Amino acid sequence: HAGLAQHGMTIFSYEQLDELGDGLIRQYLGKESGTAFCVDIEGFVTDFLHLPLLYRSFAERDTDKIGFISDGITPLLIYEKKQATPIVYEKGTIVIERFLRQEPESGRRRFTISHEGAHFVMDRTVPQASFHREFDSQRVYSPAEIKDLFSFKEAMIDRLGASLLMPQFILWNVMKAFDAPEHIPIYGDSVLRVSDRLLIQKMANAIGASFTAFLYRLKELGILQRHDISEYIVGELGIGTGGDA
Repeated sequence: HAGLAQHGMTIFSYEQLDELGDGLIRQYLGKESGTAFCVDIEGFVTDFLHLPLLYRSFAERDTDKIGFISDGITPLLIYEKKQATPIVYEKGTIVIERFLRQEPESGRRRFTISHEGAHFVMDRTVPQASFHREFDSQRVYSPAEIKDLFSFKEAMIDRLGASLLMPQFILWNVMKAFDAPEHIPIYGDSVLRVSDRLLIQKMANAIGASFTAFLYRLKELGILQRHDISEYIVGELGIGTGGDA
């Protein structure tokens, strides 16, 4: 990603983003950091980052849009009195799709809020202007270069969002409480032993994340130890042990 850095965009390593997320949540939690299992992510964005947090029914054509942080200029289409209405919110306002308040959507709601909070932090750490500076220069950027630039920014925000919702120190607190091993085996890219799957689900529930998001975080932090799928087939299923089956 050296090319992006040359174009005026500051690049953070994933380790630095994890450290930044850890530091922010430790500061927010204070003395509770040593025993905390779950980040009150709504409280973090409203009380610590001082951002308004609203729930509205989105009327955007893109139905994948479930979270939004306002730049104070771009309108968001929401339903008001059953009419799609463009609203320009005060800069820094986080708006979350209302249906995410339902209990089964808790994991998605929390992850979406953390992602939007990460947008705010990244735009303070890396001023928004630095992402747009290229467009004021005489250089002509290809669509592919522009896409790479913004997709990498989004990847950094995703990583910071995960580290705010599931900071490493809280992960260790949860793993210790559930007596989880330092490394959990995963066979191939996605196969887990039944006992490990249940353990991961319990820890995900405790930390307030979906199973999928928590599993991905374990992969990011190197806690999942990859084994060949053949080890699972032979060791767990008992198939092909003698080579004749």
